[in-house]
Amino acid sequence: MQSLNRRWSVLGIVILAGMMVMSGCASRKYVRNQVSTLEPAIQEASNAAKENAERIDAVDRRAQQGVTAAGAADTKATQAQQAAQAANTAAQAAQRQADTANQAVQQTNNRITTIETRLSSINDNYTAADAQTVTFKNNSSALSDQAKATLDRMAMQVSGQRTGYMIELQGFTDNSGSENYNINLSQRRAESVLRYLVSKNVPLFRVSIVGLGEENPVAPNNTRQGRDQNRRVEVKLLRAAGAGTTN
Repeated sequence: MQSLNRRWSVLGIVILAGMMVMSGCASRKYVRNQVSTLEPAIQEASNAAKENAERIDAVDRRAQQGVTAAGAADTKATQAQQAAQAANTAAQAAQRQADTANQAVQQTNNRITTIETRLSSINDNYTAADAQTVTFKNNSSALSDQAKATLDRMAMQVSGQRTGYMIELQGFTDNSGSENYNINLSQRRAESVLRYLVSKNVPLFRVSIVGLGEENPVAPNNTRQGRDQNRRVEVKLLRAAGAGTTN
């Protein structure tokens, strides 16, 4: 009896084990069936996640490019602003220079107007009232005592007169030396006469001078006497028409 009971117990255990094994096989098959059903959805979700990651990378690259472009544009804008400021500074400096030049031109025009006004008040209908000549030694612009005496007489003729006359000085040389040297020497001789007349109270603006070099000789330059005569300054006293000898 006990042996029979053991057999039934063993059989029960075998049957129970078989049922458990069959149940395990059925569970794995169910899981596989469920997984196979979910695989398309899982794959779709994986693909979607991958596409989203790619889109995010693309957006990130475009954003980075935009940041870089914005930085370059900002740099160019800064450079353009600096260039504009430099151009504005240069324009302001040029305007200041132009203003200064305009002021100088205006001052010059004012002086010219003043001179023209003074000249217009002077009667330009002059006639020669007296003419004297002073001579010089070779290569010299120094006045001799005889030349000073002649100029003293000329200065006496206009002493105390403020209007109505002009004195014209023309300097000359002989034909010795170069043309440029002779022109400079003749100018120095005329200036010596001018300084002496001014020292005798002749107004400077009443005297005009010019150095003409060896032009207009009054005697031949091939003789010593002729050259002595050509080394000269001609002094002409010009009086305005209707002007008296005193004023």
